[in-house]
Amino acid sequence: MTKRPERIADKIAEKLRSAIVGGRLRPGDALPSERELAEQYDVNRSSIREAMGRLETWGLVKIRHGGATRVSDFLMGAGLELLPHLVELGGKVDPAILEDLHSLRGMLLGWCAEMAARKADAGDVEKLEGLVRQLSDPKAKSSALQVLDYDFYQELVRISGNRVLGLFTNVVREVYLKGPDGFASLYGRDVFDPSHHRVAVAAIRARDGAKAGAAMRAHAATALRTREETT
Repeated sequence: MTKRPERIADKIAEKLRSAIVGGRLRPGDALPSERELAEQYDVNRSSIREAMGRLETWGLVKIRHGGATRVSDFLMGAGLELLPHLVELGGKVDPAILEDLHSLRGMLLGWCAEMAARKADAGDVEKLEGLVRQLSDPKAKSSALQVLDYDFYQELVRISGNRVLGLFTNVVREVYLKGPDGFASLYGRDVFDPSHHRVAVAAIRARDGAKAGAAMRAHAATALRTREETT
């Protein structure tokens, strides 16, 4: 059975995406012509056109009919769907992007905890306290603690009521939990110590947004500090 043209186009687009995200093709670089790419990948030109269309949709190239297709500055034009591919360059987690991601997560954790102090009801606080109890289990493995830690973050996002942030969190969770071994550099001593979570929940119950936010930012800083100590 012959492969469908769209599957071929997907594979070509993915290869070119890796080259662009990995820096082998840089912003402003001209891609080979349709004819040259068709010869390189041993496919027809319609498959190349479909692949170029995907790359343009992802914000990776700019197609100019009658002119060269050039690589775009994807950090300025691409969307969140590129994040999983940006983090896992060459099958490995990019340390610089990882640090960016966790710095952003720290800011969001603090903001969500502050919002939770304003909006959480008794049931919300009970859910957070339940997650803290699970994080406090001395027998829990790092892989389980990783999931629980992110569950805690997602619960804060849910309480905040910010739907756009919820969508962003879904994307980050996919990246964060898809390949947990790639994040091993973050899992040093005290990374999953639930003391910050416990302080945050107590502050949320007391409607103390400043204290709750500070506790969650301190928790995020623990992971970043661990990475700095191991590099």
